[in-house]
Amino acid sequence: MIAATRPRDPNPNTNPNTIPIISHSYTESTIDDQSSTPKSSRTTASQHFYGPTCPDYALNVGQLKLRRNSCPGPPLQQKQLQLASIHEDDASDEADQNDGQNTQFSVPPRTIDKGDPAMLLTFRSIMGLQEATQLLYIYQEVVGELHPFVDIDALIMQTRSWYAEAGAGIWDVLASSTGAATYELLLILNLCLAIALRADGNSSSSNTETLLRDSFQDAGWYDFFQEMPRSAWRMCGIAGRMLMELGLHNAEVFRHTVKTEAQRTEACTLISSIVILDRQWSYATGLPTHFQDKSFSSMSTSSVKNPYLKAMLSFILISDRFSEPISNAAKGEGYNDENSFELMSFQIEQWRKKAVGDYTVANCQAWHTDPSTRPPTWTILLNLRAESVRSQLLKPFFFSELDIEITKNHVRPATDRVYDIIHVLHTLDATTDIYRKQHPYYQHILACTAGLAFLLIAFIKQNRATMLPSLTPDLIESLGGSFSMCVTLTTKYTHRSRSARRLAKRLIEMRRNLLSLGILNPASPGSHEGLDNVTESIRRASLAQPVGDFQPYAEYSPPFNNGVVPGGFAVTGTVISDTDMQMGWEDSLRLQWPIGDVNHMFSESIF
Repeated sequence: MIAATRPRDPNPNTNPNTIPIISHSYTESTIDDQSSTPKSSRTTASQHFYGPTCPDYALNVGQLKLRRNSCPGPPLQQKQLQLASIHEDDASDEADQNDGQNTQFSVPPRTIDKGDPAMLLTFRSIMGLQEATQLLYIYQEVVGELHPFVDIDALIMQTRSWYAEAGAGIWDVLASSTGAATYELLLILNLCLAIALRADGNSSSSNTETLLRDSFQDAGWYDFFQEMPRSAWRMCGIAGRMLMELGLHNAEVFRHTVKTEAQRTEACTLISSIVILDRQWSYATGLPTHFQDKSFSSMSTSSVKNPYLKAMLSFILISDRFSEPISNAAKGEGYNDENSFELMSFQIEQWRKKAVGDYTVANCQAWHTDPSTRPPTWTILLNLRAESVRSQLLKPFFFSELDIEITKNHVRPATDRVYDIIHVLHTLDATTDIYRKQHPYYQHILACTAGLAFLLIAFIKQNRATMLPSLTPDLIESLGGSFSMCVTLTTKYTHRSRSARRLAKRLIEMRRNLLSLGILNPASPGSHEGLDNVTESIRRASLAQPVGDFQPYAEYSPPFNNGVVPGGFAVTGTVISDTDMQMGWEDSLRLQWPIGDVNHMFSESIF
């Protein structure tokens, strides 16, 4: 659990309330999977649906509230709250495609011409065996330790043999063993190498990644690291349907097909990864899950050995309750159930403790000076995921405008939650390479947290007459410090991340409102430069309010081993044993829920 006591100066050389200077000029990137969309259809295609669990939903609601509070008139109508849509500027998208600095990050991977499979051996001409092996270890670090559906040791051995046959062409390689199996292995290798290059993020890797990108078929994980979650969501659905075509969703077929314990473990690992990724990408996009309750009733959770997968499967069993408040609030319903809120917060903390044991992120500042105190990377992710869910539980209080006094009671907890999460992310990025290599995970958490911050600032602005006098210096310092760290984290990755560029555009509006509320000092260095170079979009006319002098704001709708981590951060300490992670401990969590249906394992929920 994140410590309640927080250092107030995340950067000793920077005042938390100083507005960070952003030196890059960036523009809105192409919308997910729309890079190749004809210009004539781009406007329609850019108006995506965003469900309540999507971070863009809360960001949109916060921005709409801020704009509504900037001019006289009634509060947001229920339809606006449900849609929470902000139009995206197509011209900005085009500019991003033409931005030489970001071109390689804006173009989606192309599919392979199956008439030229020789391209799958391109990796041998653009990198040596040592570099390829190192990239496979990076893949294992950022993906394999969480979702071990690739046998990395076997793949490394196969890669060595392909390098040993450097003079052999593709047909020789395919003829040396089972052609179809070798072809699939080459696809997997190229995907793993490209994912690792994307995760590593070094500028020297971009050209290599571009060359590899032409040599394999589009796949979910690469789309995820390309920050195209909608495509990843679709690919995950296809993968699950393929398992169903094999009959692995049927318990009888599963028993007759999977004979040995090793096969059972492998099959259950694959199924659980697909189930978890379906939930993860459904949550990231706000779209429904592909697989419902009992879709894979054949899966035995006792056969899942990976601690991350075991923890997430247990979370799925209890997570539906966490999405109910935000879904109901998105329908315009009030939310003031303090008892339910406290119970859900308690449930999350129980899950966190069972999932990660004594590993916490409370002492994250010590990780740089004493690397032995840094816990395994997967436990860091689970700790922050628990905190992110807690932040989601606070959002419904700020959606509703029916009971201001109840919402006021949550201003400090929300401020603390925002600061704590962003501070850990900031420290993680400053002292390790974890944030950089696993950027899609943590950028999502940052965006979710920023959504709560937008709602919080919108509430303060809406009730400024009573709220501003009650803001204590530590709250003001926390709000300013959170913004400073958020800008630092966001702008550091705008050159490689669509999501970071989108969030940077939103932070223009955040800065303007923090300045108008006096939370940021206009005399601070950088107050006239900060985010000034970020290109702004234009609001959708159908949602525009009477504005008078109101100006349009920026917008956008939508090694985990115990060895030495590259960069010198060793991990020591006891790894959670299988006995500590036995499936079944979630039953104690489920029994504490109020009477109701808690069995919808695969429906849309919070992740």
